[in-house]
Amino acid sequence: MPKRIRCACRRNPDCKLCAGSGVYEYEPGPLGWMPFMCPTCEGRREATVEGKTERCFTCSGAGSVDPANPPRDTSTKGFMRDIWRIFMGG
Repeated sequence: MPKRIRCACRRNPDCKLCAGSGVYEYEPGPLGWMPFMCPTCEGRREATVEGKTERCFTCSGAGSVDPANPPRDTSTKGFMRDIWRIFMGG
């Protein structure tokens, strides 16, 4: 069953992983949650936007995306989710 994972691009429309939606779907394989090559920079760690080369915004310069370690949600909803996980597990 696919899971919806937050993308680190912060809704950038140039992101090839989520196309600017802020989330992408990922289905864990037989080995579980495995990192995969960043589709925006294709593993080069740099993205070219409007003729400028800068650190990739999708993978934060890592060259790969780790679905097991998504970016934190800084909203109140994310804070409450973190508190829930601390006390209830999961």
